[in-house]
Amino acid sequence: MKRIAIVFLILHSQLFTLHSQTKLGLEQCLELAREHNRTLQNAALEIDMATEQRKEAFTKYFPDIQANVMAFRAFDEMVNGDGTIPQEVAAINPQFAQYVGAPFSYSEFNRAYSATLTLTQPLYAGGQIVAGNRLARIGQEAVVLQRQMKEKDVLQKVTECYWQVATVKYNLSTIEAAEKQVGAVCQLVENYVRAGVTTKNDLLKVHLRQQELASNRLKLENAEHVLLLLLAQQIGMAGQQVDIDAQSLQPQNPAEVHVATDEAVQSREEMALMEKQVEANRWQVKLERGKYLPTVAVGLVGYNAGLGGLSDDITKYMDTNMTNGLVFGTVSVPLMSWWGGRHAIRRTQMKLQQAQNDALDAREQLGVDIEQAWSQLTEAYKQIAIAQSSVDEAAENLRMSTDQYNAGTETLSDLLDAETLNRQARNQLSEALATYQVRLADYRRKTRSVK
Repeated sequence: MKRIAIVFLILHSQLFTLHSQTKLGLEQCLELAREHNRTLQNAALEIDMATEQRKEAFTKYFPDIQANVMAFRAFDEMVNGDGTIPQEVAAINPQFAQYVGAPFSYSEFNRAYSATLTLTQPLYAGGQIVAGNRLARIGQEAVVLQRQMKEKDVLQKVTECYWQVATVKYNLSTIEAAEKQVGAVCQLVENYVRAGVTTKNDLLKVHLRQQELASNRLKLENAEHVLLLLLAQQIGMAGQQVDIDAQSLQPQNPAEVHVATDEAVQSREEMALMEKQVEANRWQVKLERGKYLPTVAVGLVGYNAGLGGLSDDITKYMDTNMTNGLVFGTVSVPLMSWWGGRHAIRRTQMKLQQAQNDALDAREQLGVDIEQAWSQLTEAYKQIAIAQSSVDEAAENLRMSTDQYNAGTETLSDLLDAETLNRQARNQLSEALATYQVRLADYRRKTRSVK
């Protein structure tokens, strides 16, 4: 591994403006994705919404205040009639004796209003308020974990796209080197044709190889353009031109990043999310049970009412505006609800058992996932050594074929075959390097928490 010299990607940054090319390194791309990727922006909004929901649940601890205002006006008076004053009024007040037997008529009361203010403070609600607040808190924490998982996924996609661009650039450099090599051969063959040493058939073979290289270059340039557009969109720079600049990079030994599987499983957001799910189901059982427990509340009611449309004779003896208040306490005991309620409680208990089983299953699957990522990483690291060895052999074979062709001891077809093998070996090396970097990022994603 020490002899592996790799030409690949570490970049320097430039101030980017619209319609100007921006060269970015991998770390810069990842940082831009954290700040500007819309998936992560939406995830941040999910956290804000969960925070508001938790604050909403907390208000249930405080009194509930309701105000009610009612007013009306009738088309006709609501109380009316006629008759004679009865003898009984004299017994109430001797001053009314002179009016006994006198006729009278009345028409009163055609409008009124009332304003009521009610304050209710829950003292005990079967634990439902506490359970609701705990569930809201768990929901907020779960959304934070989901946001961290989304961040890891987005950064992994950015990393994969980045190294795909790197592979294309590396292959383009290989094409460029091959074009120079074949161009030199073409010049040599043309001289041989003019000298009558070889036929035009050999020159045609060289021209066909040059056209093949030109076609491959066109495909790679188009792939590079599309991948750079995708990278720009992922990091929040859609519409701007971005690019990466290749420099040397030595692959890191996987042993330096290895993490024990049990430790890695415990640090995974997926595992923490399953634990939150178990905790949420426990509180859901308490919440369901609380629906069938007594509730206790105290309160205060204040009201003001006014009557209108009364004659002066009525208003002399009757107060047309009334203000009063009262305090109250309530105890509500669901008696028959337990009949169906016990089945609802059992159902939530079964959901809790399901969540616990899911958590155990997730722990086992995450362990397998991490072990698989480690195996793929070590395999990719070994593939680099194999690819580098192939590059060394192919380069030496091309050098020898060139010398032998110049000396006239090897055919043109053998030389072109040697060029093809050299190009294929270099392309395999670039793919091995990119695969290793992607596997390394994937292993780190699966063994480390987002800070």
